[in-house]
Amino acid sequence: MDLISVFILLSAAGVGWAIGASSGSNVISMLAGPQITGAKKAALIVSVFVFLGAMLQGGAVIKTVGEGIVSKEILSMNRLAVLSALIVTAVFVVLTTFEAVPVSSSHTIIGALIGSSIGLQMTERLDVGLLTQIFIAWLLTPILSLLIAFFIYKFVASPLSKRMSLITYSEAFRWLSILATAFTAYSLGANNIGNAVGPALSSGDIIDVNIIIAVMAISIVLGILSYSRGMVNMVGRNITLVDPVTSFTAQLSAGIVTFYFALTGIPISAVQALIGGLAGVGLTKGFGMINSKLFMQIFIGWIVTPVIAAVLSIGVYEVLVALTV
Repeated sequence: MDLISVFILLSAAGVGWAIGASSGSNVISMLAGPQITGAKKAALIVSVFVFLGAMLQGGAVIKTVGEGIVSKEILSMNRLAVLSALIVTAVFVVLTTFEAVPVSSSHTIIGALIGSSIGLQMTERLDVGLLTQIFIAWLLTPILSLLIAFFIYKFVASPLSKRMSLITYSEAFRWLSILATAFTAYSLGANNIGNAVGPALSSGDIIDVNIIIAVMAISIVLGILSYSRGMVNMVGRNITLVDPVTSFTAQLSAGIVTFYFALTGIPISAVQALIGGLAGVGLTKGFGMINSKLFMQIFIGWIVTPVIAAVLSIGVYEVLVALTV
């Protein structure tokens, strides 16, 4: 294994850490924000189930990111393009996490891989049909989660409140929220592990796939355990009022959407799904219950993220080529 291969593995681990610190913080926020559990306990729950999801059902998205966007043959012969995409993704997601800006590792890595293909002057080798499916999935993610959350809250959670005492209702949804968080964490692991593992595998130097998946899953867990308090507060408290019922509804809707796309091999943003779920609950209480200014800032961030990642990846690739000449 040469130096470039080592840097690819380290950068992939950095992407894993960034996924945990960013997306993991958002999932933690649904328990820690409304104080359903403490942040440390929430981080432990999320860590366990993200790891299980990554190990047990991450294969479909790994294949998409590692082979579908740009062919594995092209990437294995141009490892600097893989390295540039991983560096950009790791650094960009980490920096935005420190600023408590919820961006998507999926949006970033896909944008970065497109940028790498531009740097290679091989845009004709991009799978346009697959990219179209991914972009449509990105558009649908918050919408589907919003609709599911809206119907769960309006037709399940709200009617139950009229049949149960306040104490029983609150305690029941406290436990349901914990279960929904575990499901969302599992779905996050299954969907987002491919963002770190896929490019690393495409470099062609990995001997044991299961070992690299385990290493990247551990890096995600380490990211979760070093969660961003700023991100927890921003998602768990600033978008809309979150209580156990809201937490359960948003987490369940996000988990359903993220898990579905994990099964289909489409890398999406669990953050998009979660915030869409929060918006769906907020709409049942009236549009005024949603922090629309913050929501629009996040929405704009989702749009510009892949563009920024593509531009940065082109630049990093050119620098790496110059350094290795």
